[in-house]
Amino acid sequence: MENYSNNPEHLSDEDPEKDLDYMRQDKGGVVTSHNGVGDKLLSGNNELYNSMKGDWSRKALNKSGNIEVTTGREGNNFYIRREQKNIEAIKQGVREYRQLAEAGFPDPLAPVMPDGKLGYKWMELPKAISFDIAEKYFGGMPWEAIKRDKTLKAQFYQVVQTEYPAFICYPGGKLPIPVDVPYPTRVGQERFFKGH
Repeated sequence: MENYSNNPEHLSDEDPEKDLDYMRQDKGGVVTSHNGVGDKLLSGNNELYNSMKGDWSRKALNKSGNIEVTTGREGNNFYIRREQKNIEAIKQGVREYRQLAEAGFPDPLAPVMPDGKLGYKWMELPKAISFDIAEKYFGGMPWEAIKRDKTLKAQFYQVVQTEYPAFICYPGGKLPIPVDVPYPTRVGQERFFKGH
């Protein structure tokens, strides 16, 4: 049996023709019933088109039901707002943990410190506050990415220690940050020293 697909004599030198009105690759053409889903929706539904142009918002809960995320647009600016419902319960848990740690009770699930002894959990930060810090200081980079870099991680800990001390579990309320780094600059602010 002969394979015809690989024989060059069966191929022509002519380019296939394209119907640009149908493919909408020319960004123009006549609007018909078959030349694009977007055109069909917008040509038949002016109410949908006008509602997407204006201000709008949508609310949803995460899977665990403790973070309400509001997305929308106000004045041609898109936004995402997160509101965590269980912040007071987390603060109460942190207070109880810190009291037990300062009383000397060991935590069997705590990390091992550089001296080889068991330490204590460093912080219990709500997700909404973690997102807030990431947007204000790190350009939206999530904590999962920040914690892989030693300098960024230390700067994140400094922000938590300064602005959110109620979520520090470590005894004494001070985090044992191993690297001395400058405090991070907020997004949009100018640094005092830029270098050469």
